[in-house]
Amino acid sequence: MTDWNQFKRDPQHSGLRRDLEGPRRVEEAWTAELVGPVGSPVLDRDTLFVGTARGNLYAFDRETGHRRWVFETTDGIDATPVVTRERVYAATDPGTVHALDPATGDRAWRADLPASLESALAFADGRLYAGHAAGLSALEAEIGEIDWTYETDSAVGGAPAIGEDRRRVYAGTDGERVHCLEAETGEEVWTAPTDGAVTDGPTIADERVYVGDDDGTLLALDAEIGQTWFSYEIRGSFTSSATVLPDEGTTFVGADDGYLHVTDTRFGRRKVRGWLFSKEGIALDGEVRASPVVAGDVLCVGDSTGSVYGVDALEFDLLWHFDVGDAVSSTPALAPDRLYVGAGDRLYCLEWTPDEPRA
Repeated sequence: MTDWNQFKRDPQHSGLRRDLEGPRRVEEAWTAELVGPVGSPVLDRDTLFVGTARGNLYAFDRETGHRRWVFETTDGIDATPVVTRERVYAATDPGTVHALDPATGDRAWRADLPASLESALAFADGRLYAGHAAGLSALEAEIGEIDWTYETDSAVGGAPAIGEDRRRVYAGTDGERVHCLEAETGEEVWTAPTDGAVTDGPTIADERVYVGDDDGTLLALDAEIGQTWFSYEIRGSFTSSATVLPDEGTTFVGADDGYLHVTDTRFGRRKVRGWLFSKEGIALDGEVRASPVVAGDVLCVGDSTGSVYGVDALEFDLLWHFDVGDAVSSTPALAPDRLYVGAGDRLYCLEWTPDEPRA
């Protein structure tokens, strides 16, 4: 898969496009004003899809920013949509899932979840997964029928993630737990406690489940049995999901203390070095509410001041900065030479030119 069809690109929420050449600087290609705060965009072929908190789902030509259609509801579409070759799926706050024709925006079906929506949708192997106030539900993507619902004592927080072998699905809750379920049946495999409410959902990498919580603990759990590999603690709250570079053994996660925290994936130790001691991480201008994403060896992340940064993902140096004028609270999407960022009620397309090959 080369596109970015759901939250943080894929069912594991990797947030990675290591196949791209990362930007050494960016400039604005186009911008569009939407009705309501902008969510996280997704991409398929030549189209970008993005929802807003006012209840609209937009389809744009991703090269030019020309609006192709808009699907209107009376409820907010805060969660990240999912797009496949056949359908684009969007869910509203009260818990209604809409399946639309990607070319026209015409609705194919709608389905009601057992409770209000609490997370972005996830998609794998013909099945949609939706976290809501009563638990987690799996729907047949073709017809919208609910296959199973796993009930939890509190709302599922953040997008559910699907394991690398597609056998299991993982979800964190506001009730301070991570649940591992059989993807086919919804049967519980294991549960593990966290120190706080899980923020922005799990990330799966190298057979581990990474979750941050609002009590300031980052956990790495064994995906098979739920055993804790490491925990990393801060004084504030983690506010994004983790983004992991398995080959480099590095984990990035945002927090409300103004740092992008950087740890190793083996022991959870800090990786950013100062003159005499390890530093908290990469200092930014504001809180990190959107999950970081990586193009090549460049990490892209936004903060609450409206700054978007490019960071060397290997050396942890700041490479560039771009001001979008409003808080970045939704996770960007990556495409070749393009970064799509929502800020306030505007959608930005930032572009860069790949470095010329050396003679």
